Amino acid sequence: MADAEARIRSRADLQNYLDCFNSKRYAEQCAYYAPDVIYKVGDLTHTSPQAIADFYADFHQYCDEYVEIADFLLDGDKCALSLPSYFRPFRDYEKHGLSFKVGEPREIVSFIIYTLKDGKIWRIRVARYPGPVSDFNPKGPPWKA
Repeated sequence: MADAEARIRSRADLQNYLDCFNSKRYAEQCAYYAPDVIYKVGDLTHTSPQAIADFYADFHQYCDEYVEIADFLLDGDKCALSLPSYFRPFRDYEKHGLSFKVGEPREIVSFIIYTLKDGKIWRIRVARYPGPVSDFNPKGPPWKA
């Protein structure tokens, strides 16, 4: 996908972005970010597309991760979703305020608000849902099939 086409204008566009994430195509994922994107995870703040890609390229050396859209809303420059996420650590990960242990798979739901700038993801804000992933009727990660 050309960088100019990598914009969030619909659920299908967001799904394309997440497909890049799930298949670890970081350069294609980064095409969806504004150059001055800001994303906070753990005790880190990432302020560029490359910083986000570098973080996930490292994290995915420790843990399989799969995300899927449960709910999606788009209104002007705001995109909101509920996002079930599945983690299967194959090496212990203790970095940046995050902790994942081998043999302890984890399922969480995040509520995410993306602020868009010209269709590119500019700000990423995340909150966690305290209930079970099953509340959102997800199909689950590919390794559960």
